Amino acid sequence: MSSSAQDPTAFPFPPGPLGEPPTELSGLRSACPVSRVTLPSGDGAWVVSGYDEVVTALTDRRLSRAALRAPGAPRMVQGPDFGDNPYSIFNLDGADHARLRRLIAGAFAPRRAEELRARVQEITDELIDRVAALPQPVDIYHEFCTVLPIWVVCEIVGAPLADRDRIKTWTETLMSVGANEQRLATREAMTAYVRELVAARRAEPRDDLLSALVQARDADDRLSEAELTWLGAELLLAGHDTTVNTIGRGIFQLLRHRDQWELLTARPDELTEPAVEEVFRYAPPSDVGLLRVALEDVELAGTSIGKGEGVIPLMHASSRDERQFAQPERFDITRADNRHLVFGYGPHHCPGAGVARMELQVAFGTLARRLPGLRLAVDPEEVRWIGGHITLRTEGLPVTF
Repeated sequence: MSSSAQDPTAFPFPPGPLGEPPTELSGLRSACPVSRVTLPSGDGAWVVSGYDEVVTALTDRRLSRAALRAPGAPRMVQGPDFGDNPYSIFNLDGADHARLRRLIAGAFAPRRAEELRARVQEITDELIDRVAALPQPVDIYHEFCTVLPIWVVCEIVGAPLADRDRIKTWTETLMSVGANEQRLATREAMTAYVRELVAARRAEPRDDLLSALVQARDADDRLSEAELTWLGAELLLAGHDTTVNTIGRGIFQLLRHRDQWELLTARPDELTEPAVEEVFRYAPPSDVGLLRVALEDVELAGTSIGKGEGVIPLMHASSRDERQFAQPERFDITRADNRHLVFGYGPHHCPGAGVARMELQVAFGTLARRLPGLRLAVDPEEVRWIGGHITLRTEGLPVTF
């Protein structure tokens, strides 16, 4: 469902021009940072777009993910949805959520990310070797952006790399926010696949995260079998999709803002890290946000939200708040003190943030050093963006070098 002249409150809003955030958000953020919208399911909800308001919403324990499973709770889409899954780490609060986070925290912590950096560099160099050997123009989105993160997450979790196309197809279906008759069948296919992986790790443990989770289940009873299955599925899904689309959006914005790309290629050692943070701020992977439910009446930025109503903190919208960022509409890879909220805030802060940051640093730094002549092969206006998913993706990104 997309907004229109007939229904300007329909959410998600369509992507803005040039892969920018939806144009509706700038007006909402300044005039009404907590605004009423209609979801694809037909349910109403409140979207939160201001920086301070988003921080408040993300840390308010009265706004619950677990309450999505309550009878009559608002839903993002019609039909089966992650919000109705009692075993999902995304749908837990409090002690249960913390318990599952602790099981995966070590595999994605910043220290572990640094241990993985050399391997990610090897994969990146191999992919760029392949890209450099292809006839130009090259679709760098499909040849590089979609491959690197799923390769990395398959190695971390313990899924065969040969299965990456299946995982990618399942992810695109499950990340849709429109009504989709394939969603239930896709959920069943992906969980059946993970159960097969779990059985294989029980028979032959390896040095991967899924083997560690099987150990936590079988030897320590720290999670149920259903939680094990769903945690494996969600690690494969969420562990790569947001990174895929952030790399794609980041390359597009760097090449579109030619002066910034030239800065990066001239000073990669100095500017790769701040460039990654600016990509997260300016071109985050999602224009949607995760739905929460008010456990009681709540007041947010002077707006009364009733018990049982839905609330969606929009981390991406907060990144353009002029109260927090100087010249927020400017893409500036030298920006300092870049405290964006792309990974969330509070108890549900993304546990994979360290690995995602490292992957983007390796990806952008290596491209800047090895392909400094990289440029879009089409006008920026010709690059098409696909809405209707939790993450914003492009149909393709043709480049020359």
